[in-house]
Amino acid sequence: MSESIGSSFHLFPDYKRIVHAPIFFKYFASDRRHMKDHDGGWIHPPPSYDPVTAADGSGTKHNLNEYMNISSMEVINNFEQDSINGVLCKKLGAVIDENLLEDFLQRVFSAIKS
Repeated sequence: MSESIGSSFHLFPDYKRIVHAPIFFKYFASDRRHMKDHDGGWIHPPPSYDPVTAADGSGTKHNLNEYMNISSMEVINNFEQDSINGVLCKKLGAVIDENLLEDFLQRVFSAIKS
């Protein structure tokens, strides 16, 4: 679990945003602005591949902050089907308490299999 999710990147350490990969790849976009300093110079050389643009046809160039920002109002505290559907269908997935993450993911994986 810790190797899959990682524990070294903690913006909001008690919560994790879970997004189903096909949904993430459809909506996520990053023009790499987070890799530049306040003068516009690169903090580190950028990757050789093009910046990621949302594949949903919206033309979105950057929404990394939407995925990184977590509000306590978003946190789900139950394992109801609506919560699982949120992970599988919503652009920003679902936010879950880290202590419930493993149990919640088991239910999500079960829903994917069935």
